[in-house]
Amino acid sequence: MSQTTKPRISFGQFYRGDYAADHRHPVNLAMHAFGTVAGLALLAAVAFGAISWWWALAFPVVHAVPGLLGHRLFDRNAAVGDLRVLRGDYPGLWFIAANHIMTAGLLIGRRP
Repeated sequence: MSQTTKPRISFGQFYRGDYAADHRHPVNLAMHAFGTVAGLALLAAVAFGAISWWWALAFPVVHAVPGLLGHRLFDRNAAVGDLRVLRGDYPGLWFIAANHIMTAGLLIGRRP
């Protein structure tokens, strides 16, 4: 059983609360969106046979590194660190889902 530092909340509360607070700098937001779009484009290219399936192995790097750099360079949070998905206070998949929701919102002109 893992210990959590936060009470149980819904995904929406997480997204509007802690996640949005950790993603305020516009350059960090742009880097997250770039990584998400580039990662999904890479998977699409693999799925449609435009490139070898071996390229799918690069997905975690293409998808995550721009966002990690955005946190390292622009939205520093020493208490949390850069690998937010490894935090124990929320499910790791929430960070990935929130990243995709944020990217979709940014593409239509909404900030988290």
